[in-house]
Amino acid sequence: MRKLVGLVVLALFLPTFASANLLSNGGFETGSLSGWDTWNEGNTQIYDWGHNGSSYAVGGWWAFSGWQHIDGINPDATYTVGGYLYDDVASGETMRNGVYASLEAQFKRSDDSIVGTWSSGNITGADMVDDAWNEFIAQVKPSDYGTGITRITFKWEMNNTGAGDGRGVFDDLTVEAVPEPSSIVLLGIGLAGIISFYAKRR
Repeated sequence: MRKLVGLVVLALFLPTFASANLLSNGGFETGSLSGWDTWNEGNTQIYDWGHNGSSYAVGGWWAFSGWQHIDGINPDATYTVGGYLYDDVASGETMRNGVYASLEAQFKRSDDSIVGTWSSGNITGADMVDDAWNEFIAQVKPSDYGTGITRITFKWEMNNTGAGDGRGVFDDLTVEAVPEPSSIVLLGIGLAGIISFYAKRR
């Protein structure tokens, strides 16, 4: 009986663990930009340190960007989108004087037209805690932005609106479906029925 209860508890939490990052190489753990389409890749650099003790991150000086397309998304599901940025004040590399970083999740139709966009906005060093990883993550539902959405394009970018300097460092970028509470409840009800049946047989 104890084994059965243990399996039930594991199954109840399984949907949380089963949810996975839909981005390929979102933490740059390949030590490269594999999985990403890029613009001006020559301005980027892979660092051997990252967020939360991970091995790698990507960064560089303006201007560059990377993006990935995720097809077949459920427009009525909730997705966690965003990532982490490091503000390197100690090395004199905070983003300033017009240099900014941004994260975007573009919600698109099958013809690749953009219906709506979640954005972190233009992030500068003034928006971040010094010498630390800063979280820019939100939960969004694509259908809140419009109809006919079948794709998410996730994009990270460094750019400049003036004569600025400093670098942006990105890590642990994510697009992840959030498990629906109703699905977890239904699973729990089903498992409770199995336990009841098993107990009666005993």
